[in-house]
Amino acid sequence: MDNANTQPPSRAAVRDWRHPLQVDGPATTRPSRCHLVVGFDRDPVSSAALSYAIDLAGRLDAFLHVVHALDVDDLPIDPDSGDWEERTDDVVEQERRQAYDLLAAFPGNWVYHSREGRPAHLLTDVADANDALMIVIGTPREGVRGWMERLLGESVSLELAHHTHRPVLLVPLATEGKGQAL
Repeated sequence: MDNANTQPPSRAAVRDWRHPLQVDGPATTRPSRCHLVVGFDRDPVSSAALSYAIDLAGRLDAFLHVVHALDVDDLPIDPDSGDWEERTDDVVEQERRQAYDLLAAFPGNWVYHSREGRPAHLLTDVADANDALMIVIGTPREGVRGWMERLLGESVSLELAHHTHRPVLLVPLATEGKGQAL
């Protein structure tokens, strides 16, 4: 089956953004020699990390696990808004579609995971469950927001560096679209 025909679940199929979601990509006859885990969110550097991981997975014949942690970045600012749930659903669905669009050209096997939780913990859990070769993420955010995340201990890269026994590959934004994994 061709991944280009894979479509994300319809809005009717997505019941509640709070429930864990796992969507398997189309099965291919291409055997996987290892597993890679990549973190994904709305940040542009995350798209660069996914693009890089797709290229790397193709070169390594790896099964690719795309992990999205539902967190406060996915939630609208005003929780009292009448359309808060709908706006949250829209954001989560948009992220899912963005990942699927990037995965459409990947000839190997993949799965998309989306659930609530701390990103570093979810990435580590998926990597451990699949004995992944490595975890791929985008480089830390720059500016005040990135500084605050590091100060408050919410930096995914720092948390992974201190709490996982697997290699962590940090991908800068500049690599997106270059296809130069190795």
